[in-house]
Amino acid sequence: MQEFYKEPRVLNIKKVVIISVILVVILLLLILFIAQKISKPKESSKSEPKSTSTSTVYKSSDESISIELPNTFNLKSYDSGLEYLLELRSENNLNIFISKENTLQNQTLDSIIQADKLAFLENFESYSNVSEPKELSINHYPAYTYSFHYLDKTLNTAFYLQVTWLQIDDILYTFDIEFPLDDLSFNTNISSAVLSSFKTEEKHSS
Repeated sequence: MQEFYKEPRVLNIKKVVIISVILVVILLLLILFIAQKISKPKESSKSEPKSTSTSTVYKSSDESISIELPNTFNLKSYDSGLEYLLELRSENNLNIFISKENTLQNQTLDSIIQADKLAFLENFESYSNVSEPKELSINHYPAYTYSFHYLDKTLNTAFYLQVTWLQIDDILYTFDIEFPLDDLSFNTNISSAVLSSFKTEEKHSS
């Protein structure tokens, strides 16, 4: 009778060992799966805006430029498919567009912005309060800015639009900042916030 019961006990031990091995393999696979899930957001976070409790750093997709703005503006990155380095929009119709192009030979920044102003205004059926280009210095680099009001017929809303051209060595950066005219008091510092926080990682030739 004793010999009759020895075989099942040996078989039971084998079963326990096999089940234990299977459980260990499943546990290891589960750990690897969880580790991959955790690591994926870290890889994609490079192109995502970095936020703190008070402000957010927005970078272009190639990370060549960045600006840091207060969270009170409620801006989000946007891609319209146009050739902007950085495009930000808010639900309150605050829009920021930053683009770049190479400098034009034998043309000064003053002459470029005067020509840009005349050409740009042709895109609007109704505009007013057009300012003269004003010379600026942004982080010791030359810049010019002008502004005007225009009517967006789709929204039936009057907008304030400020255009700034900034020259850094052989590159021209253009900043178009627009928002409803009724929000002028709230957005009064948006242009200075954009320009003062603007940073570039690109190497420019003199």
